[in-house]
Amino acid sequence: MNTKRGVWFLMIISLIIIGCQPEEQIETIEESTGSGTLKVETFPGEAEIFIDNTYSGKSPTTLYNIPIGSQDIIIKKEGHEDFATVVEIAAGKQTFLEANLVLIAVLEETPEIIEVVKEESDEVEEEKEETSVKVGNTVNIGSGLLLYYDLSEEEFINIKQPESDIFSKRFDSYLVFTRYPPTKIKTISKSIDDIEKGDCAGIVGQFEYLHSGKSLCVITKENKIMAMGGEWEDTENLELTWKLFD
Repeated sequence: MNTKRGVWFLMIISLIIIGCQPEEQIETIEESTGSGTLKVETFPGEAEIFIDNTYSGKSPTTLYNIPIGSQDIIIKKEGHEDFATVVEIAAGKQTFLEANLVLIAVLEETPEIIEVVKEESDEVEEEKEETSVKVGNTVNIGSGLLLYYDLSEEEFINIKQPESDIFSKRFDSYLVFTRYPPTKIKTISKSIDDIEKGDCAGIVGQFEYLHSGKSLCVITKENKIMAMGGEWEDTENLELTWKLFD
């Protein structure tokens, strides 16, 4: 009988000790109602990311607890032009930012290099004649990854030119546009048939997504106002319609 009482006594003591143990702390990442996340990818990678002039890490990365609203983003990498844009952070949601960083060309002015540049320039002109697409007020995106747009000259080509206003990167169902300063761009939730000049007035933007049924407003380096858009299921060889406002 004493043995049974002893066993029961030990069991009760054990239960009391277990009950007094603190609960296990499980670390979770949970966005507050006033913040969201920002996923950043750059080409090339290992670029420094600054949010409102505050260093926030290197790409590729996902940044958490970013305050909602407009955030100024600057991406820096040695040997490349700074990439600057403004992103909208929504509460509890993830925003995706992709940046194609542009190499800074540094040339010494020697006769040999000048001759090489001239030869490369001639090759570019030949390739431009073969690859540029201009059919009325439409441009065929083609099957390549990148396309550059000189809107004032109405030239669309897969090779960057000094006069390029913007360039697009092609994904399966949408396009990503990046501007060259001082060009400005902004995606508008209107079809290209319905968009008007007033929709594009005063736009400010540097990096925009273009989905089917929407339009991209552009203020060119020459301060001309244009828009482009269309409807599609797949971006390969889609016909993108553009129009110039007087």
